[in-house]
Amino acid sequence: MKKQKYLSLLLAAVMLLAVCGTVTAPAAALGAGDFHGGAPAGAAFTQDGSLLVCDTWNKVVWKVSGDSAALYAGVIGVPGVTGEPVGAYHDDAAERAYFLEPWAIVPFLDGFAVSDALANVVRYIADGKVYTFTGSGKAGTADGNAADASFRHPTGLASDGNGKLYIADTGNGAIRCADEQGRVTTVVRGLESPMGLAWHDGALYIAETGRSRICRWQDGALETVAGISEAAEAVGEYIGGYADGAAARARFDHPQGIAVGADSTVYVADTGNSAVRAIRGDLVYTVARGADGAPAPVSPCGVLVSDDTLYVSDRFASDILTCSTLAKRFADVEEGAWYAEAVERMSLLGLIRGVSDTEFYPNGATSRAMIVTILWRMEGAPEASGTNPFSDVETGEWYTDAVIWAAENKIVEGYEDGTFRPAANITREQLAAILYRFAQGKGQGFQGMWSFRLDFPDAAEISDWADEAMHWMVMQGIINGKDGKLVPKGDASRAESATMLCNFLFS
Repeated sequence: MKKQKYLSLLLAAVMLLAVCGTVTAPAAALGAGDFHGGAPAGAAFTQDGSLLVCDTWNKVVWKVSGDSAALYAGVIGVPGVTGEPVGAYHDDAAERAYFLEPWAIVPFLDGFAVSDALANVVRYIADGKVYTFTGSGKAGTADGNAADASFRHPTGLASDGNGKLYIADTGNGAIRCADEQGRVTTVVRGLESPMGLAWHDGALYIAETGRSRICRWQDGALETVAGISEAAEAVGEYIGGYADGAAARARFDHPQGIAVGADSTVYVADTGNSAVRAIRGDLVYTVARGADGAPAPVSPCGVLVSDDTLYVSDRFASDILTCSTLAKRFADVEEGAWYAEAVERMSLLGLIRGVSDTEFYPNGATSRAMIVTILWRMEGAPEASGTNPFSDVETGEWYTDAVIWAAENKIVEGYEDGTFRPAANITREQLAAILYRFAQGKGQGFQGMWSFRLDFPDAAEISDWADEAMHWMVMQGIINGKDGKLVPKGDASRAESATMLCNFLFS
């Protein structure tokens, strides 16, 4: 029986779990009932605002305008034994041309470049025709003229806007560069299955899929922007992971797509994690991830940014999805306030929330339960396996598992009467002690003897049990004082807590 997969190219109202627990808003359908297929990959905008989409299932390029979709280039072949249309490598007028696996599409010169991965070439669409721009059609590694150059499964594309086209030569672990005549040179070697490419402000951004990291190539030098590469037992294979936070410690799982916004934020289709991630400076955070039971994102492979909207190609879910790039803003957090950046960062990481969707209440107090729960979330909300040592921590509360986990890991000790007092305001020295114990569990903290003078007029007010922690916090720049004092027994406001936690994460 013919396998028919109908893709209504929806900018859909799917259930995406964004960083602050929000859900993407409903969006209009683009081409409902007209788009037949199942595997959208690369996408690009035309000058009139239409969307061109590479469909690797039907092996064609669609043009989506408003609520309708039409074939832009390629012919849908007859179904093969699995029901998937059979492709071919054939240049011709757009309505008669065939593709084998159109993967990425980008504006280039006066038309659009399309990587045809299985054909091992880069095609070009202009003036209603499909040409071979570069590549012999035979798998290989040769540089040279357009007809002599060879690739091995080219995928991602990026144009620098000045006549150079960068090509992710995935099978060869290289980045190739073609000029306006299709002459090819190799600019980067030794990568592991690079796929997504994006050009921004004189630099080429690379989703190095095989090593689960994001790189930047500029002026002949390659550097890692974000992601840890962990080698697997098999030679040439690497283990993916999932971790937000500092870019140097973040983890991705075989990301395939990448785009860069006007503000230099890097957006990543984190394929193995079913997520869309973002890199802003030295911060990695999750923009959207499939919630339980949600249809998408399942296997995002491409991402395109326009103004404040991301367009995400999901081949497995058979959808193009949208989500907003705008970070949540709190009306009571003034731009430029000493705590504003910390609040934004911690909010993007999903570690703190406002008292409402529009208010953060920076001068409000922070409870002991809140701090412990934030640390618990930072660890991935592990299941509590120990016994509850506190008489006032009841079963089933929002903080119960977090408190039990913290006690089990010796992060909190409670009071002499056996209580934890979850609703009590946390003091600055209590927060310092909790963060210090958490750091010690990670192998940080003072090693051996230490001596460091706290140059604050109220340093003598620090409790003995918090003295070492406060010394460490000041030395690390996590706590900087308040009006020239430490105020160890004063309540830590929400703004102060956010700032200390942010300093702790990025110190």
